[in-house]
Amino acid sequence: MSSFDFYVSPVPEEIWGVPMAGNTRFSWDYDNGRDQLLNLYQKGKDKQWDARSRIDWGLEVDPDDVAGLPEEFNPLSGSRIWDRMNRKERTAFTRHQGSWLFSQFLHGEQGALNVSARIVASAPDMDSKFYAATQTMDEARHVELFSRFLREKSGMYYPVNQDLAKLLAESLEDSRWDLPYLGMQVLIEGLALAAFGLFRDLSTNPLVKQLLAYVMQDEARHVAFGRLALKD
Repeated sequence: MSSFDFYVSPVPEEIWGVPMAGNTRFSWDYDNGRDQLLNLYQKGKDKQWDARSRIDWGLEVDPDDVAGLPEEFNPLSGSRIWDRMNRKERTAFTRHQGSWLFSQFLHGEQGALNVSARIVASAPDMDSKFYAATQTMDEARHVELFSRFLREKSGMYYPVNQDLAKLLAESLEDSRWDLPYLGMQVLIEGLALAAFGLFRDLSTNPLVKQLLAYVMQDEARHVAFGRLALKD
């Protein structure tokens, strides 16, 4: 069964093509590198994990409330709209809200996968290429993880938020080599790390807490990479 069968509204089946600008840069200096970045690269190798075996996918998730968040976290809680809703309507809203949010996590991770691959090509120094290669593997694992979570535990996908899509496109379209670092490593990854931490702390579901904890280990390195690479 195709992923398109799980979307709550139709999405284009053709590939979203974002034109990329800039050069693929080769460096012939294979020996010199910044110790901090090379240490981060080593951590990236050491901290690899398998989403299929490391996550306990047997843990149950309520599709009507995938994260098990307190009602106070609901953006409509306390409003007149929420007060007028009956239980069935509140349950439906909570289910769709959770699916929308985790869908954005998924789409953002695919964006990070593409941007980190772009950084491998465009970074002018070898130590940045080394680390970005480990991040590309991280992002592939995150796409695998969130896609499986939505398919098996939620049962529905939402299309990418247009503001997120715009930020992803801008991170790829600029010809300067350092803009993908700023857009992805600092802005998007920084926001994701904060969001994942909030949901990990507030969620009452063991599976959600587990998968977000592992993803956050990777994201913390990604943000550190962006800050180190842009420092100079």
